[in-house]
Amino acid sequence: FPSVLIGAFQPAVAPQPAMSSYLLRMALPRVSGTIKRRSIPRSFIMGQERDDIETAEGGKSFSPGNTMRPMVESLLSSTMSRAMSTLSNNPASPSDSTTTTTTTTTDQNYKSNRNTSNQEIIDAAIVRATDQISNIPDSPAAAAAETKPDPNQNKTHEDKRTYKGNAAVTPTALGHALWLQVIQPYRDTIIDATAGNGKDSLVLAEMLFQDGTADDAIDSDYEPKLISIDIQQRACENTLQLLQDNLNPEIVEKYTEVLHSSHAPMPALPKESVGLICYNLGYLPGADKEKFQTNMMTTIYSLADSALLIRPGGLLSVMSYPGNGWKEHCAVSYFMEGIAMFASKDRGGWTGFLESIPSDFELEQRHVGLYGGDCEVAQSKDEFTIKDTVRLALERVKADGFGQQTWRVFDHRPLGRPLSPILFTGMRIK
Repeated sequence: FPSVLIGAFQPAVAPQPAMSSYLLRMALPRVSGTIKRRSIPRSFIMGQERDDIETAEGGKSFSPGNTMRPMVESLLSSTMSRAMSTLSNNPASPSDSTTTTTTTTTDQNYKSNRNTSNQEIIDAAIVRATDQISNIPDSPAAAAAETKPDPNQNKTHEDKRTYKGNAAVTPTALGHALWLQVIQPYRDTIIDATAGNGKDSLVLAEMLFQDGTADDAIDSDYEPKLISIDIQQRACENTLQLLQDNLNPEIVEKYTEVLHSSHAPMPALPKESVGLICYNLGYLPGADKEKFQTNMMTTIYSLADSALLIRPGGLLSVMSYPGNGWKEHCAVSYFMEGIAMFASKDRGGWTGFLESIPSDFELEQRHVGLYGGDCEVAQSKDEFTIKDTVRLALERVKADGFGQQTWRVFDHRPLGRPLSPILFTGMRIK
């Protein structure tokens, strides 16, 4: 034991400071190592919690409830007492004079590099030992607790698994996120072609007038405008009321317009002057479904108008419902794909794409196979087919629009949920 070795030195004269420094340097690191090795059982260091933990000496039982601090403090006190005794002026035996002389001579080289008083060395040793004691847990249970990670430490993130507001969950929220990338605040003209109860119109208004004040719009070189359209009087009233309840009254009065009309045809606006036009097809919840429901003919005609109004960099957004009106859904899908084919370099191009559209009977069979339901009664002779309806619309967009117009079209649909709404988006690149 190092402290016993220290006590064996009994110099005949008071030890020189350099010799004292040498002895402490030799002894204190070993004392520190002794504290770590002999005072803390191996099982305690490993953080194990057992009632039968045994120390390295004598096989004595070590209870997790007992504290380690008194044991370590007692050992430190005994060690420091022996070190102080060694540095005192107690006489030494003559037989150790040779050892003392040799040690003193050896330590003189060290003294030339470091001249530190005995008291400073002792103070430094005490501080070092005190720090070691303060870092020793009171019990094995405390030591184990320190080694275990806090389960709540990294759980500071916000849970974003909301239903309606998360673009990764619903196509409605995804559509809103895409709109935000396109709309130019206080500059664009925006159209909600199926206002309904006004929820989409309110989202569009908040994107268009982000600060909620009319001053920015008045000072702008542009004249921003939000136009909401619905064929039902009740829907128009609901939309207007929602806008009035949530927007600056001056904005509602000067820069919004609610039209009680069909979206076919669209309002007379200059070509390529609208930043975004959105559709949410189907019917207004609670309304007469048979009387007020979007249909294939008026929807495709309106989409052709919208394609001519969208500016470069603008977006055409259509929410379609496969389980509600299969003909309208199929026609929307082919129309959106058709405008994407305007810039196609495939053989046949967009006209070849038109010729590849199947007959209504084939489309109905496919739709029933995918989405279920019963086949409808065969169409009358004077009713347009899906292929004819899409052909007329695409030919008009191609003839009346910019010759080299280019669109990027996407079909956003959730997998494994065939009856969920599908979001079609078409951005005009040029």
